[in-house]
Amino acid sequence: MTNKRWTISLICMFFLFLYVLIHFVISTQRIEKTVEQLRQTARPSSSQPHFVLISQEFDNPYWRKIARGAKDAAKYYHINVEYIGPLRTSIDEQIKLLEKAIASRVDGIIVQSLNDSRFTPFINKAMDEHIPVITIDTDAPMSRRLSYVGTNNFAAGQLLGETVVSRAVGKKKIGVIIGSDASESQQLRLQGFKSVIERHPSFKIAAVASSNISRTQASIQAEIMLRAHPDISVMVGTSALDAVGILMATKNLHRDDIQIFGFDDVEETLQAIQQGKIAATVVQKPYDMGFSAVELMVEYLSGKNINKEHFTDTKVVDKTNVWMEGDR
Repeated sequence: MTNKRWTISLICMFFLFLYVLIHFVISTQRIEKTVEQLRQTARPSSSQPHFVLISQEFDNPYWRKIARGAKDAAKYYHINVEYIGPLRTSIDEQIKLLEKAIASRVDGIIVQSLNDSRFTPFINKAMDEHIPVITIDTDAPMSRRLSYVGTNNFAAGQLLGETVVSRAVGKKKIGVIIGSDASESQQLRLQGFKSVIERHPSFKIAAVASSNISRTQASIQAEIMLRAHPDISVMVGTSALDAVGILMATKNLHRDDIQIFGFDDVEETLQAIQQGKIAATVVQKPYDMGFSAVELMVEYLSGKNINKEHFTDTKVVDKTNVWMEGDR
C-alpha cells in the first residue's frame, strides 16, 4: 500500500514538473516573440538618420521653402529631418535650439549662423562630439563646419547693385534697408552692393537701416529714411520682406516716384513687380538650399568627401520674366 502511494506521488510530481516546464517554455517563447516585435518596431526609426534643420524664423516664407526642400530630400533618401526655429528672429533662441540638438545626439545639424563669433563655439562643440554640422543661408567660416550651403552673398549684392545701375536713370540717391545688422550674409550683400555703386559717380548711398527681418520694421525704417532724405529716389532691400515694407512706406508718404529693388521672391514682391510697383528683385533658391544641405549630409555620412562651400544660384526677376517664377 505504501509503495502504491509512493508511486502515485511520483507520477503526480512528474506531471506537475511537466506542467511547470511546459508553462515556462510557453512563457519564454511569448517573451522572445514580444522582444522581437519591439525590435522590428524600433528598427525603422533607428535605421533612419535624424537631422535637425534650425531656421532663422520658423514661419518665414523664405525658410518654409528651405524646409520644403529639406523635407523632399528626406523623403528621397529615407531619413528624418526635424524643422525647428524661433518664432521671431533671435540669436539666443537659435543657440538654445542648437544646444538642444547637440544634447539630443542627433545624426546631423543644418543651421543658419547669424553671428560667426557666437555660433562658432557651439558648431565646434557639435563637431567635437562627432555630430556633423552644415551651415545654410548664412555661414560661420571661422568654425569647423563641414560645408556652407547657400548664396554667394557678396556676389548676390553685386548683382543687386548691377540691377539698380542698369535700371535707374540719372543721378540717384539710394536708401538701403538690410535684414539684420548682426547677419553676416546681410553684411556681405551690403558690401557687394556698395562695391558696384562706388564705381558709378552718379549714384550715392544716402542711408542704411535694418529691418530686423520684419515687414513692419522695414516700412518704419524706410519712412524715417525718406523723411530724413527726401531726395532719395531709389530704395533697396536686401532681405525677403524689405521690398514690400518699403512699398508700404512709399504708399504712406505718397512717393510714387521711388524705384524699389528687392531680394527674394515672396509672393507680395512678385505681385508688386507684375503691377509695376517694384522694379526688380534678386532671387535666391531656398528650396535648392534645403535639398542640397540634406543631400550633402547624407553623402558625408556615407563616407564621401564634400566641398567646403556649395553655392546655389541667383537671378534677377523683373516684369519681363516674373511670370516664370514658381514655388521654388
